Amino acid sequence: MDLQELITRGRFIFASARERLGLFALVDGRRNAKEIAKSTKRHINNVHRDLRLLADSGLIEEKTKNGAAITKDGCTVYQKVPLARTIPLSYFTAPPRPLSSKSAPPRKGETRTRAPRGKPLSVPSENEILDICKKGEDQTIEFKAAGTEVRKIVREIAAMLNTREGGLIFYGVDDDGTIQGTDVARQKFDQPLQNSIKTGIAPAAVVTLKSAHVIGSELLIVIVSPWNRKEVYQFDEKVLIRKGTNVFGAKPEEMKKLHRGEYVI
Repeated sequence: MDLQELITRGRFIFASARERLGLFALVDGRRNAKEIAKSTKRHINNVHRDLRLLADSGLIEEKTKNGAAITKDGCTVYQKVPLARTIPLSYFTAPPRPLSSKSAPPRKGETRTRAPRGKPLSVPSENEILDICKKGEDQTIEFKAAGTEVRKIVREIAAMLNTREGGLIFYGVDDDGTIQGTDVARQKFDQPLQNSIKTGIAPAAVVTLKSAHVIGSELLIVIVSPWNRKEVYQFDEKVLIRKGTNVFGAKPEEMKKLHRGEYVI
């Protein structure tokens, strides 16, 4: 079991019962179930149940000596599995996704003649990135594996530039959300990326490239600003729009909306 899978399992287990996280924190290879029950002020039977659940999930294991489980006062002593010992407890608390720039729906009787312009997405924290990778791609999130051709990334950028919220492109993450890490330093990636944007996207567009470190791997994050409701961006002389997790060529009616300064999506 790799690190991402362990974190995913832990979040699932702890999300349904927050007290289990406190119990998990007390598992140290020295305390038995009775001592943990006393510390958490929980019934011993409930502690036994949760310890077995954590063990079945691969988060903890029986502490052994010469192949036999160690017990104290008739209760098994558990310890965290080696991989779990390296993870801060905060990793097991799934954060909310970064807030989108969508505004609240209008109240009854209220009308809006012009939708508000979206605000740029912020760079997510390490913990938030783990949550994003678990949930997968969506309207504003795109994963690109290390080694992906720069032009394919620029095509995604062009499509995001024509949308209300823009987006984030994670370079170094596989399609299934597995974090592999970048294969190139940010400085070396930035120049070919900006050159490709300059030659491939019209009118001129500006994106920001940031780096982030997640569970020992470095990722590169391309921040695409929301559509400015003025320019209609083209990639190789084609107007593209991101819808969900895919890129489509704009239809004639959609191009008319864009040229009127109206959002398509």
